[in-house]
Amino acid sequence: MKYSFRYFLFSLTLVAFISCRKDSPDNVEFNVSTAATTYKLSDSVYFDLTGNPDIITLYTGDSLNNYDNRNVTSKIGGKLNFGFQFSAANDSAFAAIASRCFRVLISTDFKNTYTSYRDTASLRLNYPATYKDSITADSFRVAAADSAMANAAKWTDLTDSMYLPVTGPVKTIIPSAIANITKYITNATDPFNIAFLYKADTTHYLGSTGIRVGGISLVNNFPDGTSSDFSSKLAAGGSKSTNWKTIRAANFNAPWTTSTTYLNFIPKYNAVHTEQWIISSAFYPNAATPDVAMPIKNITQTPLNRFAYKFNKLGKHKVVFVASNNRPSGMKQVVREIDLTIIQ
Repeated sequence: MKYSFRYFLFSLTLVAFISCRKDSPDNVEFNVSTAATTYKLSDSVYFDLTGNPDIITLYTGDSLNNYDNRNVTSKIGGKLNFGFQFSAANDSAFAAIASRCFRVLISTDFKNTYTSYRDTASLRLNYPATYKDSITADSFRVAAADSAMANAAKWTDLTDSMYLPVTGPVKTIIPSAIANITKYITNATDPFNIAFLYKADTTHYLGSTGIRVGGISLVNNFPDGTSSDFSSKLAAGGSKSTNWKTIRAANFNAPWTTSTTYLNFIPKYNAVHTEQWIISSAFYPNAATPDVAMPIKNITQTPLNRFAYKFNKLGKHKVVFVASNNRPSGMKQVVREIDLTIIQ
């Protein structure tokens, strides 16, 4: 009986040990080789692989696939290019551009701290009766506070750099110039905002579609050939855009609006002083996206003995394979590097 109990305990221990072994990753046995170290750009390079790790990923050294950039979230020395498309619905809309009523601005010290709404019945009593039913009364308080924030910032006028025509075909999409705005960023670690401003003492009828802005591009091109594209964060974004904020500084009922495709300024004619802002989210010019490895094998696949790749860039390539065995309790990993030269 005593021996049977000991045998039972031994069996439990053995089962537990085996279970732990299954739950723990094995050491990674993996190596890579090539037939040569120099290849032509037109060649397919064959990598011979040994071992059977659960997962293999590859950094080829081509653009956006560089092992040394896998943890990079910022870069310096970029060239920041900005541009957009616009349309003017009539001659008055073109005249607004010529007279600087319509302007394109950049700021590196805009606070981005917008005022929150608080809609209460008592607040409505303090505003003109004509607005009580058509808008939230608290909007006046918000507009005043946000207007003060916008006007407290230092804005640099980019309008001349965009080379916008002051005459042309109406309701026709016209591209601006692509302007290098790097010089306007005083400190590359600080955020900046882009704004479109309409400001005039008399607002003329600007046509059924007014002034429209769309196709906005903002790309930072870095010396290593990579780039950060912020354009998607400047898209109009629909009627409730999260990319753009409007500030009704003056002439409350003539704001900028957003649609799926455009930023729109479509005011009615009046002799009231108008000041209407639409301001982008903040951007960090040095922000960069880390390079990501190319997956070439996962845990469900059979052993991979050979992998072919055709490089798309001349020069020296640091080719890195990352192989790992993965289990619920953890991971074991090895890194194998091969230096290749790609020639014409």
